[in-house]
Amino acid sequence: MRAAPKVTVLTPTYNRAAYLPDAIRSVLGQELADWEMLVINDGGVDVREAVEGFGDERLRYFGRDRNCGKAACLNFGLQHARGEYIAYLDDDDVWYPTHLATLARVLDENPGVGVAYSDLYKVICLPGEGGRRYPLEKRVDVCRDYNRMFMFYFNHTLHVSLMHRKDLAAAIGGYDEDVRVLIDWDLTRKLSFYTDFQHVQAVTGEYYVPIKKSDRISDVQRKDQESYLHNLRRIRADLPPEPWPKVEKLAVVFPVRRWNDRTLRIVRYFTDMLNYPSIIVLVNRDAGRSEGECRRLLGAIGELKNICIMSAEADAGLHESYLAGARRVEAAYYYLPSERLCLQVELRLIEGISYMSETPCQGVRWPADGRRGWPYDVLLRREALLACPDQPPMDWSGVHVLAEDWIPSALETDYLLQFARNCQGDGDYRGMR
Repeated sequence: MRAAPKVTVLTPTYNRAAYLPDAIRSVLGQELADWEMLVINDGGVDVREAVEGFGDERLRYFGRDRNCGKAACLNFGLQHARGEYIAYLDDDDVWYPTHLATLARVLDENPGVGVAYSDLYKVICLPGEGGRRYPLEKRVDVCRDYNRMFMFYFNHTLHVSLMHRKDLAAAIGGYDEDVRVLIDWDLTRKLSFYTDFQHVQAVTGEYYVPIKKSDRISDVQRKDQESYLHNLRRIRADLPPEPWPKVEKLAVVFPVRRWNDRTLRIVRYFTDMLNYPSIIVLVNRDAGRSEGECRRLLGAIGELKNICIMSAEADAGLHESYLAGARRVEAAYYYLPSERLCLQVELRLIEGISYMSETPCQGVRWPADGRRGWPYDVLLRREALLACPDQPPMDWSGVHVLAEDWIPSALETDYLLQFARNCQGDGDYRGMR
């Protein structure tokens, strides 16, 4: 067997025999020659001859008997990868000759960085017969430096542009095989718990987007909106093994008195709108319901990995229930929402954590919640919460109210761009000045 290569390229494939040879040729043409390419057929049309026909021992083919999904294929590939670094190439995309050399050089020269990524051309194309594609437009659609807080909200590193150290894949636990769409975000989001990313401002490849009859996973899965939304929930709930060198742990503690429609809307708000990685502790104060029944009432949400349900002690008061939930999960921050919570605030926890990292304070609350003399709906540091074991103060010491126009520095550019787009959409060019 050949010595372990510098880079392992993982290429899952499923019924794209017409496009796969172009992807392989783009790897064979790389300036960095020290690689292996694992082509993993996910139960589709047999392409062994097409792969082995190139006559290059660096190509390794694996045929799987049944279709298990892209995430399962990539976990299989990670188990069989021998390279120091891992790179990803979809079976219908291509790299330029500099791709592997450019990213490997960054990782070689920056031992403290675990992930490097470049830019890619998005090629809008019209599919033709026999695997031909007719490009209609080519542009760089995703091009930005790494931002951990933004990564928790939106993936800004494309899988085809990514290279990471192999040991990080084991650290994060690989892919969640129940995730069927935005699989790349599941990986990059978890990598963000352990390492920084280095953006290389160079275009090193192309990914193709057909304008009709697209078979891209993200396009197909979006047709079922509820399924697509629940996939996003699975990604947010997929917290990697601790410790997390780059992320401070946060727990949402919510005592539930009645499992009614309002409660379910609040829990969906937690899973869909908070974005910052969170363990959600639901403290059941309804003595007549078991944990299993509570999970059944939540439906699919009750199966998410970051949902923890515990029962309050008999006759426990509201504050005792919050404290019991906080003691269940040791975290740096605790968010204590109540039934009075405003459900229209977006990026609530990202804003709160960002503010507390920039401004010395013990906690924050939001003006949209809008109630004076109410001790909850507040984000607190651990020491501030546990310093009040008997009852909460009506006005927590050192807690700031976020100004309505406050913008976290980590997301300032994104907020301003969105504001400009909104003004443009409304024809309010005066407001953009």
